[in-house]
Amino acid sequence: MNTETSRTLLPLLALLVVAACDSESPTDGGPPPIDAATPPGEDGGASERDAGSDDAGTTTPDAGTATPEVIRGRFESTAAVRECGGLARWQSPDGPLLKFSMDLCGDDIDALADTIAANLDAVTARGHRALVVINQGTNLPDAWLARCETYELSTTRFGGRLCLPWDPSYQADLRAALVDVIGPRVRDHAALEAVYFTTTTMTNGAELHFRVERSDFPYPGDDVFRGAYRRVMDIHQQAFDVPVVFEAGHCIWSGESPDCETPLDLYRYSRDTYGLRRTGVAIWNCAERFWAGTGTGPETYGVLGLLEEANADGASIGCQTVGNFTRQACRFSDPDVGDYGASLPSSPGMVPPCDEDDPAFDPEAACVDTMRWFAGVEARAEHTLRIRGTWGENWSAEFAPTGVYETSAACREAIDLLAP
Repeated sequence: MNTETSRTLLPLLALLVVAACDSESPTDGGPPPIDAATPPGEDGGASERDAGSDDAGTTTPDAGTATPEVIRGRFESTAAVRECGGLARWQSPDGPLLKFSMDLCGDDIDALADTIAANLDAVTARGHRALVVINQGTNLPDAWLARCETYELSTTRFGGRLCLPWDPSYQADLRAALVDVIGPRVRDHAALEAVYFTTTTMTNGAELHFRVERSDFPYPGDDVFRGAYRRVMDIHQQAFDVPVVFEAGHCIWSGESPDCETPLDLYRYSRDTYGLRRTGVAIWNCAERFWAGTGTGPETYGVLGLLEEANADGASIGCQTVGNFTRQACRFSDPDVGDYGASLPSSPGMVPPCDEDDPAFDPEAACVDTMRWFAGVEARAEHTLRIRGTWGENWSAEFAPTGVYETSAACREAIDLLAP
């Protein structure tokens, strides 16, 4: 299928979406900073909505296909590598999303580069490919923090010092780390599929959201702030010879006026400067309920334009589901999408567990409906973002022997829509 054809598929319907949940973590396993704070026995998530039901469906022709140049695959969002020199584990068909922190090896960027390269070598040994994210936020080497102008982040789950993204010493340290050390170590590596753009003003170091009121931050104005994101994108693009992608399901800042223009500016800048095939976006609050239904919040509504534009461009688009299907099917429930079970009460700040005794608890249906929506096969809600996603980042729980990918042929078929 050529690019022009891809741009005509999936007409984008009404812009009604559900209110965005305040997800502060990109991952489904392990403790912060890169993973969610999770209750015992759980491996994912952010906030929850009550269950409901709806069985509307819409079909799109040629679903599950994409131009050959895009990122495709069934990747596993594994627990982060937490020790310098450590190796990730995964069970997915195509490889892992490898997660590191910029300060994993303290100030020793050479050791961090060695750790990343060793993980990529392990991926190659299995004939797989990998996405790489090196999270920043408050996870910067001490030497960087000693040289830059800093800001003290304090939220309910994340805290610590970070460099201001426009600070010259921060940008110089980032360039030295990525362009001079890490990039050369992984350039031309057969396993490296893509690298995530990250910067300091990311609450958890990886997603675009920054859970801070703009009035409480030393905001330098739009030109300087957006210019800093562009310069950090330049550094990533110059360091790596693979697509640089970024999480695009959130806007920046807390409150009633989130900044949704900076993410759009970043996408257009990367696309227009480095080319569509060197640019991609991912939805890390991937569930149809965020993009369909009975209401909308300013943050989710604000990024619709970016996702619609990337979809029309035929860009690589990834999906990291808001929770795992196997134990957290209820996290996909919505009156306009489907009833996959209800949640149980939980402690503040924790992910509500699902009531597995609820007759509506249905991991298979949550998987099938979500992945078919993301792949462009059909939507459950009448008014929803029509998208044709190209790669997935499902949680480890799905690929375990008792996970729904292994126990449900229908779920496997739905996730396999993203196969290379």
